[in-house]
Amino acid sequence: MTALALPLKSKIPSCLINWLKRDGLVLLLYLIVTIIMTYPVAFRLGGDWVASRDVDTYVKLWDQWRFGQTLRFGLPLNFTRDIFFPIGIDLTFHSTAWTVVALAWLLGPIFGQIGAYNFTILIAVFTTAYGGYLLIRSMVDHRSAAWLGGAVYSFMPYHIAHTGGHPDLVHLAGIPIAVLLFIRALSTSNLRSALGAALMLGFVALTSLYIMDFALITLVPLFIFLTLQQQRWRQRNFWKVTILFSVATAIALSVRLLPLFQSGNALSAAIEDKYEAATMQTDLLSFIVPSPFNPLFEPYVVGIADQFPMNRKWPSYLGLVAIVTGLSALTWTKRRGLTWIWAAIGILFGVMALGTVLRFNGTVYANITLPLASLEWLPPIRAIGRPDYFVLGLALPLAVGAGLGFDRWLLALGDRHRAKTLLIIGSTCFMLVEYWNGVYPGFSVIPHPFYIQIANAPGEFALIDLPMGRFNSKEYMYDQITHQRPIVEGLIARTPPEAFSYIDNNPLLERWHTGAPLDCQELDTTTIKQALDQLAADNFRYVIVHHVDGRFPEQFAGYFTSPPAYSDDAITAYAIADLQTHPSCSGTP
Repeated sequence: MTALALPLKSKIPSCLINWLKRDGLVLLLYLIVTIIMTYPVAFRLGGDWVASRDVDTYVKLWDQWRFGQTLRFGLPLNFTRDIFFPIGIDLTFHSTAWTVVALAWLLGPIFGQIGAYNFTILIAVFTTAYGGYLLIRSMVDHRSAAWLGGAVYSFMPYHIAHTGGHPDLVHLAGIPIAVLLFIRALSTSNLRSALGAALMLGFVALTSLYIMDFALITLVPLFIFLTLQQQRWRQRNFWKVTILFSVATAIALSVRLLPLFQSGNALSAAIEDKYEAATMQTDLLSFIVPSPFNPLFEPYVVGIADQFPMNRKWPSYLGLVAIVTGLSALTWTKRRGLTWIWAAIGILFGVMALGTVLRFNGTVYANITLPLASLEWLPPIRAIGRPDYFVLGLALPLAVGAGLGFDRWLLALGDRHRAKTLLIIGSTCFMLVEYWNGVYPGFSVIPHPFYIQIANAPGEFALIDLPMGRFNSKEYMYDQITHQRPIVEGLIARTPPEAFSYIDNNPLLERWHTGAPLDCQELDTTTIKQALDQLAADNFRYVIVHHVDGRFPEQFAGYFTSPPAYSDDAITAYAIADLQTHPSCSGTP
């Protein structure tokens, strides 16, 4: 047995063995809790079940599919004609989480496309917890305190809720790792740590511009604190490391940011298109109201949560354990400076999450102006778009405060090991129960037979889906994964008005886009025929009308006078060629 074991052990790098010895139990516990808190995702990695809490999941699956198409056919990363056909659209301002879609693409042969997407949810929750642990471990004496802090960081309801549809918001591990390397670099004048922090920020930027923003906003107060601490600003090596970090960060971020600055007008328009502080802020009361998705609390809190426009779906409950431990850390003189700088960062994010004016229990107090009203002009702040997203930035200082406070409790218990064990187990279990968002939601997606049929049809052609609109387009983009045909509409995170120029310049598409019923006094048969001829010339073959609540939408009934090419309870499809033969309004004098 020994003779066999030695060669095997010799093949494993010693650093990996040491890492597993040090953090193996931590990793195992995070893995177990990740599976529990996201149940049943880990048990549904095959088949057609998608873990989701939001229709945006359709777009994220499309991102994953298109990444594979880009690699397969050598297509440009930042432009596509698969949506908004035939003119296409620039994807520079689309919120593609490049590192996540690449990971899902690699996992696709193992789990299938849907299973790979579900697996990235588990990865997001697990790595976020461990990333938080690594940072907090550098600040505390007890591993269990760091473990609890990492759990707060990842398992809080707001984070778990967004994992079901927003990979560009939830792969947060890069923030604490970048912060850890940044602190190490400036504290010890370590050049390698400075380069590591810069590279991590570049990786974060490829994952999400939102997460990049959260990381940079976190680093600014920490830099000021570290500069003043021990009068480091007087040290030459400190400024050498600072300059190296700044230059390396600029280079690392340029890969993701340079394309955004190619057009200043387009960038400004994209930021303004998504910025909405008046209605998408966090309700102050939601910070202390448990998630209505938690079946234990739902009967007691659902009535209150219904008053929260944003936080009913995205619960921002901070947790009793995190709040109490965090508050206890504030009075700890042993680590006063460290605690208060993280408290200041948490307050900054928390106040920004509340928006420009106060909302409490569903009521907006327009006369109470908040600091975001003075900061919203800053591009990094304004680019976040929705103030409630700042809750994700608040998560790390909340976790650090919880870890520091819990460490204080454990130190106060001294050698009373039984009391420590009970405190650790009791606090952890209570926290996980109060954070639980209930059974993870999802739905099964089965490809429609008509889409399978046209995927195998000969020739190149495009489709028109009705009703149009941003919400409906999310489903149509997912359908594209099956039928593989370009579609006339679509969406990206920040869709510019010019993307609709083709739709607006075709009389039929323009009316279909607005959902206007047929009026032969405004739209005569000649105009309809010309519009259909243009669609046929531009290679559109079918108009697919999606039924609403199982019925054909009444506003489109008059437009279609030919027999359908396909019809069932879900869709009715018409061939453009048939509509050219039987145009609407042809019997109108």
